[in-house]
Amino acid sequence: MAKKILVVDDEEIITKTISNLLKREGYVTEVAETGLQAIEKVKKANFDLIVVDIRMPNMNGLEFIHYIKKYLKSNKKPDIPVIFITGYADSDGHIKAEKFGKVIFKPFDMKEFLAEVARSLSKK
Repeated sequence: MAKKILVVDDEEIITKTISNLLKREGYVTEVAETGLQAIEKVKKANFDLIVVDIRMPNMNGLEFIHYIKKYLKSNKKPDIPVIFITGYADSDGHIKAEKFGKVIFKPFDMKEFLAEVARSLSKK
């Protein structure tokens, strides 16, 4: 059965690009443009991996993942591996994100990204 990946980014071009790339590799994807949309998707479906932007309006990627980790634990659901994507190497957000998952900087090499997806999924 194909692995299911949630892609969360406030930029539609990013979610479409990543989603299409993952679909070509045989993964099933869902997208969300906000942390709140993503929370609802996680509550309704099981995902094998979350790919999330660190910087988003209203609820950033770190806040979203912090909420999801608590939600999964309190509902006795399995943890979901996370890959953070960010275009901001100069902020400390990526340092905080490394506590929860792998951080990849945009623009990224597609082969390296897919290799990290495979690595993260193999840890589950």
